[in-house]
Amino acid sequence: MKNEKFSFRKAWEVLFPFIVYYLVYNAVYLMLAFLYQATVKRFGGAYGQFMTAQAATVTGVVGGLCSVAGVLVLFPMLKRELRTRAEEKTERAAAASGRERILELTVTVIFAVSASLGLNALLTLTGFSQNSSSYQKVADHQYGVAFGIGLVLYGLVSPLAEEVLFRGVIYNRLRRLFGPVIGIVASALFFGAFHGNIVQGVYGMVMGILMAYLYERSGKFFIPFLFHAVANLAVYTVAHVQMVQAVLFTPWGCVILLAVAVVCLCLEKKGKKR
Repeated sequence: MKNEKFSFRKAWEVLFPFIVYYLVYNAVYLMLAFLYQATVKRFGGAYGQFMTAQAATVTGVVGGLCSVAGVLVLFPMLKRELRTRAEEKTERAAAASGRERILELTVTVIFAVSASLGLNALLTLTGFSQNSSSYQKVADHQYGVAFGIGLVLYGLVSPLAEEVLFRGVIYNRLRRLFGPVIGIVASALFFGAFHGNIVQGVYGMVMGILMAYLYERSGKFFIPFLFHAVANLAVYTVAHVQMVQAVLFTPWGCVILLAVAVVCLCLEKKGKKR
């Protein structure tokens, strides 16, 4: 009985931040949706036509505001988890030179671009992406957002909110309660399931493993955030450039991208071992 209570307490500690984020996100979404309907009904005419024509952008901005509201509530939890991780930092990590930090950031950026585009190319070439109607609807919505606003939403707002929730709080709690390996795998499963469709679920799970692994190896919350932001920007930008897709989303393009990702992973491991 004691062990059951202890396990329930652990499960609740892991799930609690996600529940809080979900409730705040949806509460803010309902309020903003009500304001949207009220303003369209009040002003109508050209305003209503404009808002309807920009439905994808409006929905994207509303989702971004909801994400910001949800993550603000999680910041006290994040501070506690980061404080705990900071106490575990070794002198070697603290003594890293400026050159080593630049190399780490450079490898992280190249790793993010190659892994995200390589995995997207693989999912496209296998027909996995095209065969999911639910994913196609999500993709049409995401890429329908005005390009400049999309860069902010997917390159800053979304990575920050998701990294605070999934790596900053949930992964750190899983790691503390169950160890790094279970923490990496379980947080990645949470992250994949969060996306709501099979294609993004598989993509999110793989990327979630990579981001949690990089966080575990570096001990720096900024590293998975940088990886996530660069990966999002790479995929979002390439989706708007057909010429680049024609080159990268080919068998050889996919192989080269994934090979570069593997090399970056090896460099990261070698650098930390040294």
